[in-house]
Amino acid sequence: MYDYAIRFEKDAAPGLAIFCRDLPELNSYGDDQEHAIREALDAIETTLSLYVDQRRAIPEATPAQEGEHVIHLPAVTVAKIALWNEMMKRGMRKADLCRALGVHQAQGDRLVDFLHTSKMEQLEAALKALETSIRVSPADPDWIDMPHGGAQAGFYIERLVDAYRAAGVTEMPIGKTKEGLSSVKDYSLDYLLRTRYARQPNTMQAVDAVLDQITATGRFIRSSMKDPVTGREVESLALA
Repeated sequence: MYDYAIRFEKDAAPGLAIFCRDLPELNSYGDDQEHAIREALDAIETTLSLYVDQRRAIPEATPAQEGEHVIHLPAVTVAKIALWNEMMKRGMRKADLCRALGVHQAQGDRLVDFLHTSKMEQLEAALKALETSIRVSPADPDWIDMPHGGAQAGFYIERLVDAYRAAGVTEMPIGKTKEGLSSVKDYSLDYLLRTRYARQPNTMQAVDAVLDQITATGRFIRSSMKDPVTGREVESLALA
């Protein structure tokens, strides 16, 4: 319903410009396609905040067209959209929402602030107070979510397959470590995840929650191998 499709256009300057048919106010930029996709969620949420500032209903997403890339919004963002659109439908202002919920102005404002983090439980309570609700569709099974990578951090499983092939390997050490990026082995899965798909490279990304999603796709298996530098037996992730 709110998974917006974006397109990339080359500009005179190096990199790619980002546009969205459903949100014509959106205008962002990326050094390359992967960087542009990582920047897209922030661009969408910034654009949604303009709709709130202008007291306009937020449009639903239309089906992606050829060459476009779909951005899957977090459930919290979808809940905020649903809450805001219900308020617009009823002609409610933020002050009206605060009175309906019995909360302070600042607390109520955050519930429809797309640039502020809110708890899903608070949004569900607000929707219930307005006698409405949302249904979040099951996640795309090919999308790997990185809970410690920052907002909308993650990747499609085929991108990881391609990364292995580009590196000329079928198996990588997982390289679990809580150290900063400078201490991570540059031939490990954790290094690849930190540098390609995460906005928080100094936080470990090859955690079990991510590895479980990867192996659930059937494209990879957890195994063990000899570290190519130290020769020690280490945990690894191999192409299935």
